[in-house]
Amino acid sequence: MQKKLNALLKYLLAQNKPQTSSEIANALSMSVRSVKNYVKEINSLYSKKIILSSRNGYLINSLISPALLMEDSDEKIPQTWDERAYFIIKQLILGHTSHLDLFDLCDSLCVSYSTIKAVISRMNKAFVSYRVEFICENDCVFIKGKEKDKRKLIGYILNEESGTSFMDTRRLKECFYGIDVDKLNQIVVSDFKKNDFYLNDFAAVNMMLHLVILVDRELNGNYLDSCPSDFTVENEREQQLLNILCSDLEETFQIHLNESERFEIYMLIKANASYALSTTDDNLREIAGEEIVHLANYYIEQISNLYLSDLSGETFFAPFCLHLKNLLFRMRENRPAANPLTESIKHNNPTIFDMAIFIGLDLMERYHITIPEGEIAFLAIHIGAEIERQNVNNSKIPAVLLCPDYQNLCMELSNKLMLSFGNQIMLIGTVHNIEELEKFIENTTEFLFKMLFTTIPVPEGIHNVYTVVKLMPFNLSAQYHIIQDALTKYALFYNNYKLRTCFHTYFEEDLSSINPEETEWEQVISCLCKKLYEKKYINKDFEDKVFKREHAATTAFGNIAIPHSVDMDAIKTSIALAISQKGFRWGSNTVHLVLLLAINKADKKNFRFLYEALLSQFGEDTMIQEVRNCSSFQEFEALIYHNIQQKEE
Repeated sequence: MQKKLNALLKYLLAQNKPQTSSEIANALSMSVRSVKNYVKEINSLYSKKIILSSRNGYLINSLISPALLMEDSDEKIPQTWDERAYFIIKQLILGHTSHLDLFDLCDSLCVSYSTIKAVISRMNKAFVSYRVEFICENDCVFIKGKEKDKRKLIGYILNEESGTSFMDTRRLKECFYGIDVDKLNQIVVSDFKKNDFYLNDFAAVNMMLHLVILVDRELNGNYLDSCPSDFTVENEREQQLLNILCSDLEETFQIHLNESERFEIYMLIKANASYALSTTDDNLREIAGEEIVHLANYYIEQISNLYLSDLSGETFFAPFCLHLKNLLFRMRENRPAANPLTESIKHNNPTIFDMAIFIGLDLMERYHITIPEGEIAFLAIHIGAEIERQNVNNSKIPAVLLCPDYQNLCMELSNKLMLSFGNQIMLIGTVHNIEELEKFIENTTEFLFKMLFTTIPVPEGIHNVYTVVKLMPFNLSAQYHIIQDALTKYALFYNNYKLRTCFHTYFEEDLSSINPEETEWEQVISCLCKKLYEKKYINKDFEDKVFKREHAATTAFGNIAIPHSVDMDAIKTSIALAISQKGFRWGSNTVHLVLLLAINKADKKNFRFLYEALLSQFGEDTMIQEVRNCSSFQEFEALIYHNIQQKEE
């Protein structure tokens, strides 16, 4: 906290009776106006009212610990343009003041007058989409705009300040210390539950944020004054929830909600709430609508065809339909939900995010709307959760146990294996001798099982095909480290094996560009697409589809980019390669390695492997540094093989 605020706090802490603004001004050599502004600023910086005011003057709240004030007295002064802009906006809107003195702002932010003017000028450009204007007159700054737009702006600011963290009740208490946030949360949870509506964590936070802004503005005399003339509630259940919620808000916070405010609350309900419903077809079609149900079925079919992922489970379908309905409503009303997990999902689950991009692009074309990345990430959460549920066993290593059947030894050993390693292996069979093992292999495909646990020696040929783990029949717990090492090594080997054996299937020297002249990402994509087209590996419209996918959400991950088409319609599956020592400008990133994927439908089952295996190979900074130094395709190839070999050793 800046020195003048600290001085004011120290002065009041030393007083045992209220001090008038004139007395404080004389003691601290500042103006009466500055005293009032500093008091307001101090109270806005804490989660509780620090300085109490009355007709007798100002007094420190006796319930506040002086130690707490001194601990917080070095609060960080806004340094960046964003921080300064957010500070000014919060002072104007949350501080419920008509204007701010520019010279006081200079003192508060420890910057010059010209810097403050530059910040405000930039604010008018940065926040133009919120239809507000920041006007400087008589050395003061005012905010001009409709109340509805001011509320949207402060909602955006608070979400941005929370960064990748949830906008939780603790944060709301800090910003709205005069409102009982816990009570508001109780009202929301109780009213929605009683009326059979469901709010997920993200929706609940979004609902709370906008309701606390609404209550705060109402309490300070800032009302909405324009309500749509055709305001009608869709059904009786929604009307009942709206009535109860509005009634509880009015009674608890002693406010009056006009029709405009009721409409805003209804829009919040429509944008965030889902019905707690049974999954019967009739019930779902009635609530989500025939069009949404048809659309959900279409996406499930397309994801199955393009990505070979099954999303047809009952646990997925009903919530996904309701999410689609709410998503379309939010986009039409320009009420996108903030998603703090967007970057994490993009980087850690690129294939699942790509599935969500496919759905998002289709929705944008179909309904002529724009869907931001955060909303795409919500789609990915639905998809990822279902894939996780359905693929629990698919991620396990299929294994067979070879053990002589002597005094139930085989049964006992298999039980111990499953109890200790059942989350990593799937024991699909037990055999008692070499002959039974050979028959088992004959009656299955080579890839039905990958690992063989055995208590007896096996022919060398078995070792060449399967991962063989030799065990002693007794005291299995003493051999756990052997089994775990084998499982870890197998998982690593399998991924590297795929990339190693497929390298020349996908990579060609003719499709590589080492340290090209191009510096912009659009130029690089065009260059690589040209190489693919000259080899007749893609159709003419492939490049347009790559740009379409890239504009939906960047495929750059740190120093690497893996662009690809929206559709898997390449003539031949290939990877075009570009390496730059200096780097390509790719949005906010500088990319040194570009891997343009062209996938044929016949190879679509390899898409997920390719995407994630490539990210795994080049995810480390040291690897990227080595790639940057490659001056030829042959050096790149040698680096890949060397890296794989190191991981396998």
